[in-house]
Amino acid sequence: MSFTRASFTRASFTHALFTRALSTLVVVAVLAAGCGSTKKVDPAADLALAKASVLTAADVSGYKASPHTASDDIPAAVKKSFAACMKTSQTIFDDSPDAQRADSPDFAKGEAEISGETTIYAKRGDVDDRWKQISKPAAAPCLAQLFEDGAKSGADASQPVTFGATSATQFSPGVGSRSVGYAVKLTLTVSGETAVFYAEVVFAQRDRAAIDVEFVNVGNALDRKLETSLVQKIYDRIGAKAS
Repeated sequence: MSFTRASFTRASFTHALFTRALSTLVVVAVLAAGCGSTKKVDPAADLALAKASVLTAADVSGYKASPHTASDDIPAAVKKSFAACMKTSQTIFDDSPDAQRADSPDFAKGEAEISGETTIYAKRGDVDDRWKQISKPAAAPCLAQLFEDGAKSGADASQPVTFGATSATQFSPGVGSRSVGYAVKLTLTVSGETAVFYAEVVFAQRDRAAIDVEFVNVGNALDRKLETSLVQKIYDRIGAKAS
């Protein structure tokens, strides 16, 4: 959240995105977790499934794809502040040593960006714990703070950034039996120019799989029907393979 692959692209508050100054900032995150099983898991199979499930260029026609890099991820200090806000040591944005994660490319069209990730956890309980955290109404203000902290961390020191009101509201994407989304609105002023960034984060669960998809745009929110359809594609690709 990844929270967030927001992502909120899934790390839309990173240095790479902010160097585009007022061009894009979003976080949409989709968490997919599940009703796990006691059977022994195969890490190689889990990684292959994660890689096969993420968004591809064919899914987002009209968008330009670029490889996702570690520099696009949420900075460690920002993740730590989010965990403190959530009153926990581990959140959906923190890696698990036993989990297998795959990142989608980062997709861009104009000011809009889309990115995501799929994580297959070894234990259902790990996903369940993260789901309980992110589905709580209390997660909304923490996510709003996460985006603002991320924007601050990526800002150019030579171009001071001031922030207006930041808000986050919860919505139901309707993907599978467990999914939740957050719409974040962030107002920034850089060198006298003001822009409104819209980020949508969706978390959905399917067995041991956690899906994180993030959407960001400047000036207007992205089409939520498109967002939901993309999350559904990932959910369907996972199928029952992460049970």
